[in-house]
Parts: sequence; C-alpha cells; structure tokens
Amino acid sequence: MRSTFLALLLLVGVAADRASMPVQAQTPALQGRVAEGKTAWALPLRCANCHGAQGEGGYGPDLAGRGLSFESFRRAVRQPWGIMPAYSEGQLSDQTLADMYAFLASLPPTSNVGTKEYTAPPGAPIAQVYMIESYGCASCHGPEILFPRQVLGGADGADLDFEHFEKLVYEHTSLYPQGRMGNYSRHRLPEPILREMFRSIKDDLGLLVPMTAVMSQGVSNGANTTYTLTIRNTGTKGRGLTAEEITVAVMLPPNAKLVEATGPGYQGLQSNARGDHDSVGPAAVWKVERLAAGDELRLQVTLAGPPANAADLFKESIVQWMKPVMRPGARALVLRDYRNTRDDAYRPVTFQQGRGGGGAAAAAQP
Repeated sequence: MRSTFLALLLLVGVAADRASMPVQAQTPALQGRVAEGKTAWALPLRCANCHGAQGEGGYGPDLAGRGLSFESFRRAVRQPWGIMPAYSEGQLSDQTLADMYAFLASLPPTSNVGTKEYTAPPGAPIAQVYMIESYGCASCHGPEILFPRQVLGGADGADLDFEHFEKLVYEHTSLYPQGRMGNYSRHRLPEPILREMFRSIKDDLGLLVPMTAVMSQGVSNGANTTYTLTIRNTGTKGRGLTAEEITVAVMLPPNAKLVEATGPGYQGLQSNARGDHDSVGPAAVWKVERLAAGDELRLQVTLAGPPANAADLFKESIVQWMKPVMRPGARALVLRDYRNTRDDAYRPVTFQQGRGGGGAAAAAQP
C-alpha cells in the first residue's frame, strides 16, 4: 500500500514538473530572431499587407501577441485552413518562419484591430467584390489589379487564356518557385469564381502595356546640356501588347531655353501638353504611332546652360498612349488604383540617380 502511495506521489510530481516546462509545440526548434523577423514580415512576401505592419490585422486576422504555437503558425503558412495562399519552403524557409514568429510573439496583443485598405463600394462589379472582399487580391495588387495586368499584357497580350491564368493562381510556385505569391486552394477559390475574375481582368479592366520611361542625367558640351529619355515596352517580343497613339510630354521649367529636341515624331513646344488642368507647360511633345513589345525609343532634349538635376528640370513629364485602352468595359468603377489617375494608360517619367555628367546609376523602375 505504501509503495502504491509513493508511486502516486511520484506521478503527481512528474505531472507538475511537465506542466511547468515549456511545451515543445509552443516554440520553434530553430531560434527565432526578432529583428530579422520584423524585416521578413514586411518583405519580401509582404505579410504585413494583409496582417498589418505590427500584426494588428487588416484584411487578415491580427497575430500580434496571440500566443499561437509555432506549429500552428507554421501550419497556417504551409497548409492554410482558410483562403490564404500556401507558401512553400522555397519561398519562406522554416528559419524565416521562426524569425517572424519571434517578431509577432515580441509584440503586445493589439488593442485596436486594423482595418483593410480597400472596401468594395456599393454596386461594384461582382469580380471586384471577389478580388477585394473575398480573396484579398487587392491587398497586394490594388483594387484594379494593376501589376498583374501589366505582367500579363507584356507576356501574353491578347493570347492570354484561362488555363495559363489558372496555373498562375493555383500553381504559382511551380512557375515562380521563389515568387511573392503562394498557391491558392481550388477548394477555397473555386474555378467558376476564378473564371469570372479572369474575365473581368481581361475584358472589363483590360490588360496593360508594361512601359518604362527613364530620363538620364545631362551630358554637357560646355554651353549646352543634352538629356536622353529612353522609353521601353518591356513586354516579350512577338507576344506582348503594342502601345499605340503615343504622346510624350517632357515638361520644361518656365525659364529653360530649349536649344534642340530630337527623335521621331517631334511636334514642338506646347502648353497644357498633358491634357489636364494641373499643367500649363511648356512641354516638348512627341507623337509616335506605336511601340511594340521588346522595342525602345530614344528622345533627346538639349537645354542651354550647365547640367542640372533632371528630376527638377523635367518633373511631371509623362508618356501616354491611347491603345489598348485601360478599363474599356468598366469606366464607372468607383475605386481606382492609387497608382493611376487617368482613364487612358500612361507612365510618369522616372530619373536616373546622380547630378550632371551623365550619371550611370540605374534608374528606378515604376
């Protein structure tokens, strides 16, 4: 009897010791690093877009200070229970997951749950409701899915079919093993809904031409300085969309003296060349019939005087084209992508880094 009593005491003691020990599932086997986790949370996969910069939530749930086990956190990323796409080891290593877990665990529970950036307006097309409210596409791509429309317009143009689009959504990591987006579940995002989203992106919003326009820093001959604007259609040659009816407006400061402007289609100096109420010119203007995928156009502006910062001289310059028309079948959408302010397609001119002397630094791409 006494031995039985001692055995029971021993079992109770072991149980108490185990209760006081950290449960293995509560902590990752890898040591999480808070600083690295904070960086990873924001980039490269942009978890913060849905869950908030401090884990306060937004389109997705708040995660700061939740006390989730690491295994639950890891499972939610690798094999999500809900509509979140699944992220592979190649995109997001277990070490990075441990770092993000440590970052979220270091935060206090949020007192004010975050709100999502976009909400579909009353009467919005059903595909836009899906992309904003139901599946969170807008959290990364904006309410009008701008960047994917550029990528698809440059890679596939008018030949884009649903089968390729379907693979981009359901099997994204097979095409882009280290891409930013995970794989959506066919069960959570059924094919009929995806087909309506595809139809809307292609027919209502329209695919876009991926254009870049970069102004170099000036090269001086002593008395004058020449600046070169390089415009590229970065789509795949023979496959991507062609930009047509192109207008280039290089805005000049009022006191600038234009010595020469060269390149095909030069129209001279014009006022209000952008066609809006915010600019009155003067501007050097070119009109070009078309720029096919893979092609580039070089235009030059020569001003009197020494080199100056191109970003100051030519700010608000744009390249604009009329075909293919943006939003051809959905002109009345209430929400607009914050990166676009016009109905027709355009790109603001960007500038190489540096000041004068033909700086060689790479230009930032839009």
